[in-house]
Amino acid sequence: MSVCIIYHSETGNTRAVAEQLAALIGGELIEVKDLAGYSKVGMYLKGAPRAAQGKKADIEPAVIDVSGYDTVVVGTPVWAGSPTPAVNAAINALAGIEGKSAVVFCTSGGGPRKTLERMQEMLADRGADVRGAVSFTKRDLQKAEMLETLADLVRRSEKERIVQ
Repeated sequence: MSVCIIYHSETGNTRAVAEQLAALIGGELIEVKDLAGYSKVGMYLKGAPRAAQGKKADIEPAVIDVSGYDTVVVGTPVWAGSPTPAVNAAINALAGIEGKSAVVFCTSGGGPRKTLERMQEMLADRGADVRGAVSFTKRDLQKAEMLETLADLVRRSEKERIVQ
């Protein structure tokens, strides 16, 4: 199984999920950096309104080639009920995503609102075969079974892809 885990994290929660997932299933981690370099206050005052509008950030890496992977996982924090501008840009920056299995996850202090649906729609519009989504609240970050749910979804996606 060849998995790429792409994520953006400002406070470390999304990074923690991505790293724990990689430890469970293997795969390459790609952290997307928002070149705006938000402060904690800036995330809320500048970043959240941009996220709610579906804006894209200038990111590093600017292009993410996933053609060598079977499954792509994308993770984001929830800002104003939406994926971050960095993740919007990352999905746009995916090269070779067409026909790949994809799974999405988000981390939030409350709930995902429309975050997962937006990510799934963006990936499907790029030609990915989106297989599912998992939302983590702050409390869920401490629950091993939530991470196992995400890992099982990725494993199942890979098995279903091989069968087809």
